[in-house]
Parts: sequence; C-alpha cells; structure tokens
Amino acid sequence: MTPRICIIEDDPTIRELVSGKLSQRGYSVESFDEAENVVKLGEALFDLYIVDVMLAGEISGLELCRLLKQKQPTLPILILSALSEPTDRVEGLKMGADDYLTKPFEMEELLLRVEGMLKRRSWYSSLPSDLSVFEWDDCAVDFVKFEGRRAKDVFPLSQKECMLMKLLVEKENQVVTRDEILNQVWGYDVFPSSRTVDNFILRLRKHFDNPGQPKYIHSIRGVGYKFTKKGVL
Repeated sequence: MTPRICIIEDDPTIRELVSGKLSQRGYSVESFDEAENVVKLGEALFDLYIVDVMLAGEISGLELCRLLKQKQPTLPILILSALSEPTDRVEGLKMGADDYLTKPFEMEELLLRVEGMLKRRSWYSSLPSDLSVFEWDDCAVDFVKFEGRRAKDVFPLSQKECMLMKLLVEKENQVVTRDEILNQVWGYDVFPSSRTVDNFILRLRKHFDNPGQPKYIHSIRGVGYKFTKKGVL
C-alpha cells in the first residue's frame, strides 16, 4: 500500500517543492497551508506528517503535533522549521514530533528521514500477538496501550520508551549497542546522542528495575545494554 504523507507548510514554494519530490518517490501526498484544515479532517488519514512550526492561522505547528499525537501516539511527525535553536528542537520533540529538520535543508536528507520514519513505524507496528503485552516476573509492557505495570502499579509509557523496550525484548539475552538503539528507535542522523539512550535506559530501570543494582536491564561497559527477563547475565 502506498504511504500517504500530509504536508502542512504555509510557504507555497517549499510546499510545492517537497510535495513534488515526495510524489516522484512514489508517495501519495496532500498539502495544506493551515493546521485548521488538517484538524477538520478528523481521524488520521495519513501515515506521516511534515509540519512547519510557524503557520498562518490560530493553530501552530507545535499545537498540531500535540493534537495528532493525542489521537494516534505512533503517528510519525517530522517538523520542518526555520527555528534552529536547540531549545526549539527540544520543544518540538516534547510536543510529539519524532524528528526535526531545520530550514534551509537538503532535499535528499528530508527524503531519507521520511523513509526511515516510515520504516520505524512499520517495525513498531509489526507486533507478534504474543508481544502485544510482554510479561516477566511482576512486570509487563503493553505495546499497544503504551502502558507499563509493576506489581499492581500501572503507569503510562512514552512512545520512545515502548520502542526501546520492544527492541530490548526482541534482542533478549543479546547485547544491543547504543548505535543500534539510536538507529532503530530514533533514526537517521538523529538529534539525540548516546547520552539520550542512557537517560532512557535509566527511565526504564526506574519503571521496571532497580537503577542502583539492575536485575533485568544490564549495562555492557563500552558497548550497550542487554535485557534478561530471568534477571541474570
């Protein structure tokens, strides 16, 4: 099935250029100049959104990201913006964007990012029936509901936390390098660094493990991490 991409960009030159290039690559593309037009469509009709931050109209690109993610947490969103400060990137990621590309940009880089985001969405969506909820000891992860459980405590998980946990579970008893994690969970030319991986591992340990003396998620010095549901290396 042909991936469907939605572009929300109020600069007609950029909108037409990006739309044309994506169409040439075989994607089905629709474009809009205001976020309100996308909100009116209701349920998500697209497989990926490319969103400018500074849009004409009352709904900003960041607010649109938040609204889209509320409806469909796994929906890939790429922010395309002239705002290039680190704080702008962080704010975009906090509001639900999966990637952030600043203007001016290289078209080939944008195409690579789009391709990578669609591949990651496909990977995350291909959950075997026995992995929709993964359980070990008194812990569980629901990859569909984005929830974790430890004993009787149920709590929400972010998309990235679920994706990272899915990768560790799929590679159970194997060492997963930081580079592999960055490539699979964050993707091409990622904004986060290996330090980001470490921070997310710490968050997972706080949810399911003992950060001081990890039982399930083990550090492999200088390489990466290993998940063992039986609590042994």
